[in-house]
Amino acid sequence: MEIIAARPEQVDAMMAITDQAKANMAAMGIDQWQAGYPNRAVWEADVAAGAAYVVLDEGHVAGMFCYGTEPEAAYDTLDGPWLTEGPYATIHRCAVDADLRGRGIIGELFAFACDKAAADGMVSVRIDTHADNAPMRRAVEKGGFTFCGGITLTEGPEAGAPRIAFEKVLG
Repeated sequence: MEIIAARPEQVDAMMAITDQAKANMAAMGIDQWQAGYPNRAVWEADVAAGAAYVVLDEGHVAGMFCYGTEPEAAYDTLDGPWLTEGPYATIHRCAVDADLRGRGIIGELFAFACDKAAADGMVSVRIDTHADNAPMRRAVEKGGFTFCGGITLTEGPEAGAPRIAFEKVLG
């Protein structure tokens, strides 16, 4: 497996995985990603900004995520303390091809993001998910992230929705 910055020609594959994830969450009764987000325009903007990354398995997109280093307004709504006060990176829009789940791909994505964040001078990495998204919660906890509390999304079509937030201290 190889993790690289996503390219425009990979957006179709990224959208296919996004659509799988949306369907899977809907089947589990989770309202996350059910309001038209993320969509093609979001992924295209992430790719153009150099923020989207893909995992390639034998040349095919097996998973993806968005990496950021800008402070996030929703994370200011945390109902408890963060583990750190310094600069942090974020992981968002993380998904893996349904046919390839269980192969440790999400763990590879998290490890890559944490290594990148450390190289970028961040002190931690933060991530959030829906409280009922048990598969992502397990992956996040297995990835060494610590539960920090609840947040409220502040932007986009899911603004106002509650999420649970995690942080991993680097170093």
